[in-house]
Amino acid sequence: MSYLLLSERLSVMQSRNKEFHSTETLLIHMTDAILGGTDKRKVTAVVLLDTSKAFHSINYDILLQKLQDIGISTSGITCVNSYLSQRHQVVHINMELLEPLPVDSSVLQGSIPGTLLFSTYVNNLPPDFKHCQSESYVDDTKLHISFSIQDWANTILDINDDLIRIHNWCFDNHLLLNPDKTKLIIYGSCQLLSKLPEIHLLLMGKELLPAKVVKDLGVTFELNLTFSDHILKTVLFCMSSLAQISRVKVISQK
Repeated sequence: MSYLLLSERLSVMQSRNKEFHSTETLLIHMTDAILGGTDKRKVTAVVLLDTSKAFHSINYDILLQKLQDIGISTSGITCVNSYLSQRHQVVHINMELLEPLPVDSSVLQGSIPGTLLFSTYVNNLPPDFKHCQSESYVDDTKLHISFSIQDWANTILDINDDLIRIHNWCFDNHLLLNPDKTKLIIYGSCQLLSKLPEIHLLLMGKELLPAKVVKDLGVTFELNLTFSDHILKTVLFCMSSLAQISRVKVISQK
């Protein structure tokens, strides 16, 4: 990992596995970009992409080639290949253990090697975007672009062009985008949003309509960034937790 960072082989758009990079720093960066656009009297469109079973779709041949492309030595690639090969999975149903089946794709989600290998697998994703900027945290990728109201028509064409690019990239890399769970939200001041015509995007033939509220890396975002929904949900969760602690306290005193 140190080699990849020192040699700048990993994309700067990927926040995972880097010192001083986390979900918090990425969320702050995105919020700052949105507020910066608002200060310039622009609105910001954000597309939160969803990939179905991303970790389970990693193709080993493509992964090993990507490792070679970023400068991993032959012995290192051999070690990774040994780590990935000759793995099996079994299913246990009603006290019966079914026949083991070979695993010919996927990396272990949640493991340190699995996360690093996945980051390497999607390392060349950002350069495929021509118009939008992108940010990623492991398999959570978002496109964003700030634009003036009068440029809305051209911006739709630009975003749709990048959505085609990401779809083609995922197809070539054996990853599957899920248009049903992909979200679009447009941030801006109430005054600017009221002047914005209705925006429709297309992803794999499915129309994406702007949402009023989305959840990104555990935080609930609204159009005007008040965070009122997130605060309310956090307060309700804390109250529920305190109520459970109170009940346990009463039981322990008996």
